[in-house]
Amino acid sequence: MKALGEATRGLAQQMVWWGCDVRHSSGNLLVRHGMDRLPSPGLAGTSCYRMPWEGGRIELHGVVASWTSGDSRSGMAYSRDQGRISLWMGERPPVPGFEFGSHGTAQERWEAALPMIRWIADYEKWVLERVGPAWRQACRKHIRRLPRGKSWLAPPAALDWWQRAAKSSTCLYSADF
Repeated sequence: MKALGEATRGLAQQMVWWGCDVRHSSGNLLVRHGMDRLPSPGLAGTSCYRMPWEGGRIELHGVVASWTSGDSRSGMAYSRDQGRISLWMGERPPVPGFEFGSHGTAQERWEAALPMIRWIADYEKWVLERVGPAWRQACRKHIRRLPRGKSWLAPPAALDWWQRAAKSSTCLYSADF
């Protein structure tokens, strides 16, 4: 199995977990982590969470997660509806429900996704340190109660996967990945 496919499944799980994080009893974890909460363009009544990261910015919506570069590098967009990591060109992030990115090769999409993967690894470590392991276990149980919910990896294995993926330069598994 290619790492890009695993990252796609991981992002589907992460989006559900982020939805749980905004409703944490101690306050919105995304905001506590330093993200700005803004109205979401393209989706009335929903929020967008944004923060600078690695010379670009991370943006999370209910149906799209993206990293856009602050320069000419390719960014990435993950659309929950399409279940795909796509290339995203330009500094402006995609508008949820209207823009989806372009295909590109698996390796191009992997390289464009690495800043997002590194952010997820960082964020998940932060969540574990701040609220403990029981929170992600509860989030995983929440996925199972959703009509089309599919969990990916258990929380400790997911964090380990994101951390290892963050160090990989190839979308293909090697002996260590």
